[in-house]
Amino acid sequence: MEDEKSEKLIEEMLEDSIIYIKIFNRELTNLSDKKFMKTFFWLVTIKNYDNLSMSGLAKTLNISKTQITPRIDELVNNGLLERVPDENDRRVLRIALTAEGEDLIHNSNKTVKEALNLLLNPLSPDELEELGKSIETIKNTVLKIQGVI
Repeated sequence: MEDEKSEKLIEEMLEDSIIYIKIFNRELTNLSDKKFMKTFFWLVTIKNYDNLSMSGLAKTLNISKTQITPRIDELVNNGLLERVPDENDRRVLRIALTAEGEDLIHNSNKTVKEALNLLLNPLSPDELEELGKSIETIKNTVLKIQGVI
């Protein structure tokens, strides 16, 4: 039962990665390569918030566009992302995963799940359930503040 709760929570954490980047950043980067974890979570965020503009991604990650541009450039140069012109406004560039970016997410899921499992391992089943409910509350509050729900 504990494994089932833990697995469900990990799946939810991967779906809503942006929240967990902020909450568990220090712990996750201690468990795995910092750059890898940040890259992974950025790619998952871009996948989950399909068709984001640079400005939209900056807002979603709660960082300035000037901070995001060099990182996006790096991910584009590494073949993980591509900039796609907006169909309706040629001034706007959207960020999309490449096939290589999709593959990285798919192939890295096991590593990331293991890191998250280590993070959650000390928690009892009741604590896992409480954490899950708390995270759901935080997620809904953040989405409401952002005007998504």
